[in-house]
Amino acid sequence: MSISKFFSAIISLLFRPRRYWQSVSLTAESEQSDVLKDYAVPVIALVQLLKFPLIGVPRMAMFFSIAVFLVDCAAMYLLLGGVSSFSELSDKKESTGAVMRVLCHAMTPVWLVELLYFIHGWNLLFAFVAVAYALMLVRIGFSVMLKDDPERSSGLFRSTALLFTGVNMASFLVVMALVRLFNF
Repeated sequence: MSISKFFSAIISLLFRPRRYWQSVSLTAESEQSDVLKDYAVPVIALVQLLKFPLIGVPRMAMFFSIAVFLVDCAAMYLLLGGVSSFSELSDKKESTGAVMRVLCHAMTPVWLVELLYFIHGWNLLFAFVAVAYALMLVRIGFSVMLKDDPERSSGLFRSTALLFTGVNMASFLVVMALVRLFNF
């Protein structure tokens, strides 16, 4: 994925989600790509690099960014594993790919809001708003990507919402513990 396409995907996802999911569902049928390698990991890495100027101390910023990168990747894999284990989609490979694509893209607001975690007193509010917006993206994404079965889409969203919120809040608490550990 080129850089301009990457940034336009982020902007489109955040500001025009329904249109974005419709374009993703059309391209998903024609081309298969590894969404973790092409989208999720670059967004996580970009956010970690953007933290360097906010922290100010290069060595501390590097260690903190590496630790948070690992936490974000672990949260993503935990979320994908949890959803795939109870989604009842293991027999349909295209549906599993659509669910994975939706979850990877919907985590974007959560990752971008990590830049605001350094504003003490407001960081929990930012985390809740990001998770709520990400859940809205998941809802829209499931309804568009799994358009063949709207009942399965709504059922999958209901079962995913609690796991999604729990994993992201646990990730937030671990990141806040790292902030305290590194004395930011």
